[in-house]
Amino acid sequence: MQFRVLCASLIGAGMLAFSSSAFAWGPYGHAIVADIAQERLTPQAQKAVTALLALENHQTLDQVASWPDTIGHVPKKKGGAPETLKWHYVDIDVSHPAYDQARDCPDHACVVEKLPEEIRVLADTHASPQDRLIALKWVVHLMGDIHQPLHAAERNKDMGGNAIHLTYFGKNANGHMNLHSLWDEGVIDHEADLHVGPFYSIDPARAKQEADRLGALITPDEAQCWVQDLASGDVHDATVNWADESHSLARSVAYGALPANKGADVGKAYTELTWPIMQLRLEQAGVRLAAVLNSALNND
Repeated sequence: MQFRVLCASLIGAGMLAFSSSAFAWGPYGHAIVADIAQERLTPQAQKAVTALLALENHQTLDQVASWPDTIGHVPKKKGGAPETLKWHYVDIDVSHPAYDQARDCPDHACVVEKLPEEIRVLADTHASPQDRLIALKWVVHLMGDIHQPLHAAERNKDMGGNAIHLTYFGKNANGHMNLHSLWDEGVIDHEADLHVGPFYSIDPARAKQEADRLGALITPDEAQCWVQDLASGDVHDATVNWADESHSLARSVAYGALPANKGADVGKAYTELTWPIMQLRLEQAGVRLAAVLNSALNND
């Protein structure tokens, strides 16, 4: 069963549309979002992206899509930025219906607040090329993160499902399988046969193939509806809406569809419900990323 929603606002309202057939965010998920977006860039935005990526001898957005995850896990004394780990998510407890900045992100160090900041740096033609390149990497990555439901929710301080250990089709990844990792990589690994290699390596060609397949499912009407939040020009309002979408899906599906018994095996039924939703969120993230980049780079 594949989950399709025409306008993003319908998610928050709980109005779900379903149709037949079926087809997150580890390195494959982020690469897929980047690849979907790259195909939708205007010539002007593509030229600006190419120039920024060339500063580090990269050619495509998927090559830098997971960089923020990497630097967050490197110690400060070795050139890393562990203080940025908080930027990837916002912990909104499922007891609350939506994001509240004072309650959920008082220090402004969460995905909802940092994404608009990085977009502003990227759009600033007076900023240094290096600063804009770093902002580009963050924008590509955080656009993926904010569309992952468990990056906008938690339950009883379980860190977005990281504390909920489970098995998936009888496997527990040597005790490391949890609800969050299931959404990041487990389901996409199982359903799309996209296996992350040593040191989080991926096959870019396989990611591009999946991105092309997902991109072909997106109708013009869907793409137009998914970027309506950006029409006002207030990117912060849009990021709040996107986080609220993810939070709603986490409440109703990521947590809501879990078996009641603790440590239960999750398998076919859960996958049939969540896999189409993951597909939709990857598509929406890619379309919206392209729209953000096209807007931010239209003055270059």
